[in-house]
Amino acid sequence: MNLLAVFFFLPESLTDERRAVLAAQKKPPFTLRALVNALNRPRVGPLLHTRFFFGLAFATFQSIFALYAQYRLGLTAQTTGYVLAYVGLLSVIVQGFAVGRLTARFSETRIIFVSSVVMALALLAWAFVPNVLTLLVVLAPMAFAGGTLNTVLSSALTKSVYPEEIGGTLGLATSVESLTRVIAPSVGGLLLEFIGVWAPGIFSALVMTWVVSFVWRRIVVNPDPPLPARVVARSE
Repeated sequence: MNLLAVFFFLPESLTDERRAVLAAQKKPPFTLRALVNALNRPRVGPLLHTRFFFGLAFATFQSIFALYAQYRLGLTAQTTGYVLAYVGLLSVIVQGFAVGRLTARFSETRIIFVSSVVMALALLAWAFVPNVLTLLVVLAPMAFAGGTLNTVLSSALTKSVYPEEIGGTLGLATSVESLTRVIAPSVGGLLLEFIGVWAPGIFSALVMTWVVSFVWRRIVVNPDPPLPARVVARSE
């Protein structure tokens, strides 16, 4: 359905002339060095760092949640599915309706910081929920913060590079997030088995606490300078 909606309703952003110019340009290689360079790049680097650590914390929650629900609360697979459907519905509401209103009223920098704080607190609370009702209450701000961060971080990344770099930058961001989904299940599983069912939540909350500190220092208090405008030479 998403593919069909894009094909039929999303307007093309490139003119024929711009497409021809881009086709003639040399494409940068998609390599590990490109990722390292992007992480060290002003504006882009701090956002990719934030994406990675936020992704690690949230992927730990996602990948370990079913086992957590079984061992901590004794939920069946069916009940766990209902809980995750509840989280998904909240995320749809946030990304479909709330984010647009938030970005119209507040800066993306402030939204990223506040959402990081809310996510850290929600993950900490998740570690110690005593029953399903409390879990549903805790998951509401978590879904709000997660949906908001996912959307606003991607938006901020597109504004941190030149137009022809947007696709590659979003590809790097997706690669960074995919890496967290390789790490998180193993980390979360080891913590749950050898320390306790509360350990993945504490780990995720600590990771998000680092994100809050990093966002405050590198994005809020000491942001990188704006992207310089390019001077386009005109033929006589």
